[in-house]
Amino acid sequence: MKSKVLVPKKRLGQNFLISPYYARRIASAVESSDDSKVIEIGPGKGALSIFLKERFPRFHMIEMDNDIIPSLKEKIGDGKWTLHVSDVLEFDFRALGSPLHIVGNLPYNIAALIIKKTLLHSPKVGSVTYMVQREVAERIVAAPHTKQNGFLTIFCQFFGSPKILFNIPLGAFVPKPKVESSVFQMNIDDQIEDRLRRKDWESFFAFVSNGFSMRRKMLAKSLSLKTGIDKQAIADNLIQAGFNKKIRAEDLNVHEWLRLYLQLGAMLK
Repeated sequence: MKSKVLVPKKRLGQNFLISPYYARRIASAVESSDDSKVIEIGPGKGALSIFLKERFPRFHMIEMDNDIIPSLKEKIGDGKWTLHVSDVLEFDFRALGSPLHIVGNLPYNIAALIIKKTLLHSPKVGSVTYMVQREVAERIVAAPHTKQNGFLTIFCQFFGSPKILFNIPLGAFVPKPKVESSVFQMNIDDQIEDRLRRKDWESFFAFVSNGFSMRRKMLAKSLSLKTGIDKQAIADNLIQAGFNKKIRAEDLNVHEWLRLYLQLGAMLK
């Protein structure tokens, strides 16, 4: 019987990795120990999965495209792996226990949502190794005082110190994407909740988002317009916290954002 031809679905952001060289490099980069679980998001045709299976025979996969599952299972073959047929944005990672090491070629259109969902499961997550659009990876690892430094930068760096491992050319995919991809990795800081209680995470990220909402303006003005706090009061607190009152959102690193949030804490409630 002739195998069904699998056409990548644009609505799912499918660009299948077809390069064994890069697939093996990604699988080799995943950090894990014997007592942890490895989860692949969006295995697609299994190019990466077969190399993950070599290192982690009991690994898990999350795939929502029913049409691709028969081909995926055929590619991987028999074993102790587990396939979860689910939308990753609705998947309950708590069911897998911890620590978790998550890897995947993320669809460009929902990459940021997947990153946020999985990192918010920290510190149960031990590490993430994700392939994303190169521009997104560069934003995630960005330094202060750069245009790339934004909300996603601060969000990700709150959980650890991301690093770009390598870039992947267009020809490594079918269909070829219009932009290059990069693989970044981050080991999650298991002391996150010592710096900020989990119940305050949502408030902190909203604070950062407000700060970046009008990034061309000075931070004191942006925060004042978004929070309703008097601009001069914010400026005074910036000075008390050791900042120049004329700083902009992109000038701060994650530690400075956290320090400023704690400084303004009483005013934000």
